[in-house]
Formats: sequence, structure tokens, C-alpha cells
Amino acid sequence: MSARRIARELAVILLPQLPKDKAKLSKLELDTLVSRAVQMLSDYAKQCLADANAFLIKSQDLLVEAEINHPDNTSHTDELRPVPVTTGQLAKHVDLLERALHLASEALDIPHIALQEGHTDFLFKLVSTYSDNRQAIDAFIGKAKAKWKVERMVSIDRDILRLACAEAFYLSEVPINVCISEAVGLSHRFADERAARFINGVLGDLAEEASRFRRTGQFSPEPPAEESDSDNPCMSTTPI
Repeated sequence: MSARRIARELAVILLPQLPKDKAKLSKLELDTLVSRAVQMLSDYAKQCLADANAFLIKSQDLLVEAEINHPDNTSHTDELRPVPVTTGQLAKHVDLLERALHLASEALDIPHIALQEGHTDFLFKLVSTYSDNRQAIDAFIGKAKAKWKVERMVSIDRDILRLACAEAFYLSEVPINVCISEAVGLSHRFADERAARFINGVLGDLAEEASRFRRTGQFSPEPPAEESDSDNPCMSTTPI
């Protein structure tokens, strides 16, 4: 995992904790927030390990239950005989176990390694860019074709979109297609497939606008106002 990808993950965790006053955001304060975020990741890793252990115990229990209930052992419960099992009986639990261990490994090892090597520059740049341009970034998101209302979005979707827009519009060293793909990856990591489709759609709408803004530093002219389903208060902010 690259240092920038780690920085993006930490930024998603940090965003709700940022001070509203951008003048209060300093390198020292960010270091404190990063330490807090790493602690959250460590706690998450511990939970993943606990879940992994629970999956292992459940798999073992299912094996014992299968042996006990097998016709060959109905009269030999004092000394169970081995019985055949299919891979399908174990696949679900093994898959969940592998996923939990993978997440625990990432959460425990990668952030600490990255921080020890001093790879926090991109994190500070990304968070500072967002903090310096909050209102403009929300305005950019509001320019998506579907005209999603930022304040009505699911919080994690909103935070990922805000960080992606900070990159796409202001950090010209990062290709716009990379900004989009990384944001979709974050939504898979922190949300779900539905959120990933939503974020991909909104950022796809904004890709051309981001490219224009990088060249000119200005918004494009506003298109004529059109009636949109998103103006209906009964509509969900996340597409189905």
C-alpha cells in the first residue's frame, strides 16, 4: 500500500475531527489528530482479531457438530470417527476469517510503518487543502449533474467526496482519474458497493469541471437551472 493511500485513509478518519476554524489547523495539532486516528485503527485491528477468533471457533464448532450428527457417529459419540466434509461447508467461514485477518494486518502494521518513516507530508497537504477550501469544495460537489445536496449525504460518503474533490481540483500533481479510483477504493474500505457507485458517479460528473478548474482556476458558467428529483425531500441521497 502506498504512502498516499495510507494518508487518504487517515484523512477520512480525521476529517470529522478537524477544527472548523482553518487557522487552528497546525502541524502540531494534525500530529495529535493523526496519533488519535492511528489509535482508532489499532482498536479496530483488535476488534478484527477478536472477530477472526470467533469465526475460527465457529468453524471448529461446525466441524464437531457435523461429526456428531453424521450417521457413522450416531452410536459412537464417545469416540467420533472422521467424516467427509465439502469445501462449501467451510468456504464462507474461511473467507470471513481471511478478510478479518487481512484488515487487522493492514490496520496494525501499515499506518505505524508509514508514520515512522515520516510519510505525513501528503496527509497534511490533503487535509490542509480541504480545510482551506471547504466552501468551494462543497460548491463543486453541488455542481454534479444530479445536484446532490451535500448536507443530506451519508457522512462517510460526504467526507470521501470532499477529500477527492480537494485532490481533483487543487492537487494537480495527482491525475484526476487516480483521484476518482482512490475515492472509490476508500468507499469500498469504509462503506459499501452502493456508496462506491454513488461516489464514482458524482466524481465522474465532476471530472471535466476539475480539469477545467486546474487550467483556469475558475468555475465554468452555470448551466440553466433544471428541475431535479434531488430537490424532492423524500428522495434518498444515495442512488439505488
